[in-house]
Amino acid sequence: MNNLHFIKWVFSNRNYTDIIYRLISLFLGYPLLLLSYLIPRSKRKWVLGYKVGFTDNVKYLYRYLYKYEKTVIPIWISSNKSEILLLREKGINAYYRWSLYGLYHCLTSYYYIFSSHLSDINYWTSGGCFAVNLWHGVGIKKIEFATTVGIDSKIYVKNIFNRILFPYLFRKPDLFLSTSVFMSMHFSKCFQIDIRKCLNLGYPRCELFFLNANLIKKYVEEYEPQGVNRLIKDIQEFSHTIIYMPTFRDDQSDFMLASGINLDLLNDFLEKRDELFLFKLHPATVVSNVSSIFSNIRFLDKDVDVYPILPFTDLLITDYSSIFYDYLLLDKGIVLFPFDYEKYICQCRDLAFDFDDYTPGVRAYSFDSLMEILSDWNYGAGTRHHTEYEDKPRRIAHHLHAVRRGTDLRL
Repeated sequence: MNNLHFIKWVFSNRNYTDIIYRLISLFLGYPLLLLSYLIPRSKRKWVLGYKVGFTDNVKYLYRYLYKYEKTVIPIWISSNKSEILLLREKGINAYYRWSLYGLYHCLTSYYYIFSSHLSDINYWTSGGCFAVNLWHGVGIKKIEFATTVGIDSKIYVKNIFNRILFPYLFRKPDLFLSTSVFMSMHFSKCFQIDIRKCLNLGYPRCELFFLNANLIKKYVEEYEPQGVNRLIKDIQEFSHTIIYMPTFRDDQSDFMLASGINLDLLNDFLEKRDELFLFKLHPATVVSNVSSIFSNIRFLDKDVDVYPILPFTDLLITDYSSIFYDYLLLDKGIVLFPFDYEKYICQCRDLAFDFDDYTPGVRAYSFDSLMEILSDWNYGAGTRHHTEYEDKPRRIAHHLHAVRRGTDLRL
């Protein structure tokens, strides 16, 4: 795909409002970026943000800073005005990135803490800042500069065209949060950074996994929306709860059609077994409208933070998502459902490590096969995927999450 084809792709996959907004940002952004290098910054002020919303590692670090680090002024920056209003109601110091106060805080804060790229906060105000990337998952996929298939493999090519359009992708972080030496080697290659910049401290979002149920419920009541609290209470009304968390597909195809999942059949199966099935799709996943209301199926909102919910579930279904490796820390069952394996690794993402070696567990490649596995699943076996995989999940968990209590968030 040359630059001309890439431009055609952008116009065919983005609405014109987004394109105009990006062009205006580029036109006004570069002068602002130059100006930002000249403004003194305070090391007491930390701006934090994530393009997905108030969630993931950066959310839990913000909670910690706000409650325990009195020498630090944490400020949440967002591009979502509705989110800002909700956060302010909870006492969170949040500002819109292009408001006067938002620009002021971005221009005068030394530390930028984010979970994807500097654009999570505001790249154009980041000149001279200290950038800390907490990232949002360990895993086996090739990401960033290591990608060789899909649209990312074109965006991360170091040419003048990409550097002008996507400058935030080429600004390397000053520190990068990792979970083990093994993952630091992976991240340093993918982000093309010195491995000494990777900190093997573990993920703040996983700290909840090491608390007992009562402490998690206390945290949820204090910090999470009422909907999360109600969901946890609903979960406890069922004999078991399954959560399905597939990864994002670049091809933008309708996920429900591609996966072949029959919701009516699934719900009938769940009703007979008194089980609850939670769908937590990636925020960017394309899915047809699900108009029916099912007794034993819930579609979680894209903004819901799933980490306080996971300890109350009994089984995870996923595919290539990094949630696989976080869920291993709970020592519970996992089923792999890579229904589009060949297409995914050829068109969406290629893998840095062998899929079979690094995702031990039972596999289903079709909805019918998945239903057979669920029918035979023995929750009483607890953590076991099958006898031939008994020790491997723990070894993988230790390999990728060698540091498990690295961040004492005192939740």
